Amino acid sequence: MPESFGNSDHVLGPGVVCDGCNNYIAREVEKPILDSLYFTERRFSATIPNKRGRVIPLEGLHLQSRTRVQTHADLTGEGVSIGAHPDADEARFIKSLLGDSSHALIFPMAVPPENWALARFVGKVGLEALAHRLIKANLSHEELVDKPELDALRSFVRRGSGPRHWTIARRQLYLPDEVFFDGKDPILFGYGIKLLNCRGMWESAGLGRGPGGPMILGVQSAGTRFGAWQSYDA
Repeated sequence: MPESFGNSDHVLGPGVVCDGCNNYIAREVEKPILDSLYFTERRFSATIPNKRGRVIPLEGLHLQSRTRVQTHADLTGEGVSIGAHPDADEARFIKSLLGDSSHALIFPMAVPPENWALARFVGKVGLEALAHRLIKANLSHEELVDKPELDALRSFVRRGSGPRHWTIARRQLYLPDEVFFDGKDPILFGYGIKLLNCRGMWESAGLGRGPGGPMILGVQSAGTRFGAWQSYDA
């Protein structure tokens, strides 16, 4: 999982992914997911900061003054603050707050990213999780490079080539406000690999805090299945 999803533990060391691939994946595979309103909302709800230590604010509209606003999450748990957008007329917003008796805020309703972008992201998580597991077991991750069963998925993740539609399976596992702890620390996600009595394997990973409870997402192609848990509201 990217660091902007709160991951600082399950990471690959230098050289496991080449610089060219790493830069491409960060720009073309991870960024569309991280920047989507759907995942921005969920990162905001769970107060997960980005690499710069900042929770991306949500943007909306203050109905009475017709002013664009931003909501900011406090990392200390103090709550949420609301202010005029940097490009908006702050004086008009303040005047409305002081003069109007009622106020309403409107925020756009987010929908999940389109299937193709989400499938590439899930496939990327699956491939890197396999490499991570091999390294933890003191085995060479180079074996993955020569596996023809993974060629189609690698090509899809790295270049976006192959079938336009990759199936993603999703299901609700927990209530939206379910939180799990490892000692005093909340668990943001986890993952595991299960060998099945059929072709391929199932790779699962997950976000597990605050923004909706994990769901299993899976991508299947060429007999190999990969998946990731993703948080969805009930």
